[in-house]
Amino acid sequence: MNRTFFRALPPVVAFMFVMHSVAQAHVVCGDRVFPTTLTMDDPGVGDEVSLPTIALTRAPSAQSNAYGYEWDKTITEDLGVAINGGYLTQRSPSQKLSGSNNFTVTLKDQHPCFTRYEHEETTWSVGLVRQIPGTGSAQLRNAGAIASVGSTAPTFYFGKGLGALTAGYLRPFAITGEVSRVFSDTPSLSPSAWSYAASLQYSLPYLQQNVRAQHAPQFFMRMTPIVEVAMTSPDIGSPTGTIAPGILYDSNTWQLGAEMVIPANRATWQVQGTGFVIQFHEFLDTYYKSWFGKPLINRNLWK
Repeated sequence: MNRTFFRALPPVVAFMFVMHSVAQAHVVCGDRVFPTTLTMDDPGVGDEVSLPTIALTRAPSAQSNAYGYEWDKTITEDLGVAINGGYLTQRSPSQKLSGSNNFTVTLKDQHPCFTRYEHEETTWSVGLVRQIPGTGSAQLRNAGAIASVGSTAPTFYFGKGLGALTAGYLRPFAITGEVSRVFSDTPSLSPSAWSYAASLQYSLPYLQQNVRAQHAPQFFMRMTPIVEVAMTSPDIGSPTGTIAPGILYDSNTWQLGAEMVIPANRATWQVQGTGFVIQFHEFLDTYYKSWFGKPLINRNLWK
């Protein structure tokens, strides 16, 4: 591999983590609830907050810990904005680094879900993700631990529940995904890239409520086993990505998720090992009746 790839890889990997941690909102579509995902985005907008999102990652010669936060706010019923950032520490035998990550702002518009036919459970949205350069720690930026170049990413999101399948035990399955083109502000320093991700989830709450009641403790029937795959393919260099199996637990007002984050290919193994991500997510619209929990404008732009 050429030197350009190695110079570009650290900020690309840092951006990949930020990119797939923004604008995570749960989505209700008919009988289907698409939960908040941890390493990728989903097609929803809402009044929610993720605090904290803790990611622990070991590189070949360093340990990185990221403590992230995110606030999602609806402007209209279908249009929302999300702001997220975090604090990053990186320790190696030769140095210790710490500081804030760059801010990322996402504007997303969700199309009403398709419920004209029974079990259709399909929704999609479009968004624009802007990573703001120079808003994070100068120490981390100079060390290459966070991106030094800004970027803008038009993004398409989708969700599809499989409730129309005839086999009852398959109906709780659902998939979500996203595809984006990341345009770098300075491609000569940090290349533009394609970013794509998908999740496969099996909703035990859906099984319990819409297929067949199970004689099991309620605690287990609130869980959703999930596998997420997130990849970034820069215009210069090799693709990098992760595979993240885990469990999501949904309460009425909050969600707790935990996943193991495994490098998806050799290029990713060169810069990071297996890690873990844990997230606590609150649904503000369930108990806040002020503007924190409802749209600023009570209108759906699609209607």
